[in-house]
Amino acid sequence: MSCHIGLEESGLPHDLVALDWDKNQNVAELERLNPLGCVPVLVDNEGRSLTQNEAILQLIADLAPSKKLLAPVGTWERAETLAWLSFVAADLHKAFSPLFIVDRVYKGEETKKEIRAATTANVQKHLEHVNAHLAGRDYLMGSHFTIADCYLYVVASWAEWVNLDMTPYSHLNAYMKRVAARPAVHKVMEIEGLLD
Repeated sequence: MSCHIGLEESGLPHDLVALDWDKNQNVAELERLNPLGCVPVLVDNEGRSLTQNEAILQLIADLAPSKKLLAPVGTWERAETLAWLSFVAADLHKAFSPLFIVDRVYKGEETKKEIRAATTANVQKHLEHVNAHLAGRDYLMGSHFTIADCYLYVVASWAEWVNLDMTPYSHLNAYMKRVAARPAVHKVMEIEGLLD
């Protein structure tokens, strides 16, 4: 979804391919393009495949420089945006992951409870960091939306899926509403069937 938001924000022409593991829709094609069977996968007009949110989002931004989704090469702003993008990918995304699998992977209610508690505390630590950074800012980089926001919005929205109380994060909550109101994000939510 983060790459989909990036594409809509960029205005670059693109075609979406529906994927459904339950219905085995385009799963074989995904596995051909990415043997690990993971999304996202971006395929260019020459048939080359690119995987990983960070790489795809950077390419999108570089192909649409007028949208200023990523500052020019060699600037502090670019490096800072990429640092936030890396934080979301390597820290926040990873922190959430155990909450999605705890019931499938672990046996025993006490073990599950301990894992949920430890994982939730870790996620909360990361959300507190983001919340503090967003004080006085519209987006991660200040007043301008970037590719790091594409990814943060998606991962932070997972709190709802895992029943995590977001009440303590007033700046992050305001940010989430601001991002959700962006036309490109609204369009992605509509296409992906995530609007109420």
